[in-house]
Amino acid sequence: MTKKEMFKYIIKEFHEARLPELYERKLTIPETQKVISLIGLRRAGKTFYFYQLINNLIEDNINPSQILYINFEDDRILPLNVKELNTILEAYYELYPENTGETLYLFFDEIQNIDNWELFIRRVHDKKNARIFITGSSSKLLSKEIATSLRGRTLSYYLSPLSFEEFLRFRQVTLDKDFEYTDARFRVKKLFTEYLYTGGFPEVVLEAEELRQDILRNYFEMFIYRDLVERFSIRNTSLLKSLVKFLITNIGTTFSVNSFYRTIRKDMPVGKDTLMEYLSYLEDINLVYLVPIFSYSLKKQQVNPRKVYCIDNGLRNAVSFMFSKDEGRLAENLVFLELKRRNKEPYYWKNKGEVDFVIKDRDSSLTAINVSYTDEIDERETKALLEFEDEFAPKVKEMVILTKDLEKTEAGIKFVPLWKWLTR
Repeated sequence: MTKKEMFKYIIKEFHEARLPELYERKLTIPETQKVISLIGLRRAGKTFYFYQLINNLIEDNINPSQILYINFEDDRILPLNVKELNTILEAYYELYPENTGETLYLFFDEIQNIDNWELFIRRVHDKKNARIFITGSSSKLLSKEIATSLRGRTLSYYLSPLSFEEFLRFRQVTLDKDFEYTDARFRVKKLFTEYLYTGGFPEVVLEAEELRQDILRNYFEMFIYRDLVERFSIRNTSLLKSLVKFLITNIGTTFSVNSFYRTIRKDMPVGKDTLMEYLSYLEDINLVYLVPIFSYSLKKQQVNPRKVYCIDNGLRNAVSFMFSKDEGRLAENLVFLELKRRNKEPYYWKNKGEVDFVIKDRDSSLTAINVSYTDEIDERETKALLEFEDEFAPKVKEMVILTKDLEKTEAGIKFVPLWKWLTR
């Protein structure tokens, strides 16, 4: 069978199949003529988000035959080179000649598997009446690489694992207005405890509890070997694994390359430059995040250690060296991830006390957040916020302590249950 014939078969197969059961994700993509690039770690739900967009088009009365979906990890079309990509359109128009001139909605999944794919996408974008959506694993299709490859023709969106609200949807829980004052809050709070430990990878959330740890460990190996070792030609996999496990075990704490270097060099030969390189790779694929200290001095930001966070609590729990429940660190990690989803750029602050998160808004006002997953709040949590307010008043707009269930306002500080804050 020729490639064109195989593409015809795949196109008809997609049009005749029913979309799988969908759970709505919160990510919103605007109407635009730009190429939409959807990036994120493997298994975060990018393909199913494509199905959600396709379903939305059909509900908006777009003719399903004008929608074309191709998964470039389909073994039936591999190997494939960039010159053969045009056979996709040839196959489509031979099947649907009546759609010539109509807007074509192209969904290309994992297109980064084809070398020089961007040449084809640029040409179709410039010459055809088409709206184009592409996905790729963040290790092979980074937003900065897309911007360069498509030369201003794209808008990039990052799809992370499930937020708590999305997690609830996956568990068939709909949040009605004022739900926190009804019996529904008891189920929400119970599910929050599960989310705190399980995290938000869609497959894991829907899987039987006894299989989740094994699935997450398999994810970890996949991220290490497919998204890091293969892409960046890393030779010292033992060092890479040690670094990742150390970082995700110690979420919510500051990390110093020098300190880690002094510890690790006793057991394995390593250079600081190699450590810095591996660290940058981990940040590139968004497996871990390093948060700088809040300061108006760039020099101070650069010389101070950064705080570590991880892309998913479940992944962290599956592979880290845990000796306790670590609820406090897990709660803090959830807050960081939610701030990122809300397009905030978090910092931490430290003087006599420490503020977990500082958010600077566009108007330069500041929000300070401490996470204390308990209802017996240590005095140091409030003292740190008040110290921060003294130093940066009048720019401090809001001070918040996220708790387990305590809710009140005292000394200008709002105490808000974390489960409730995540649903606002």
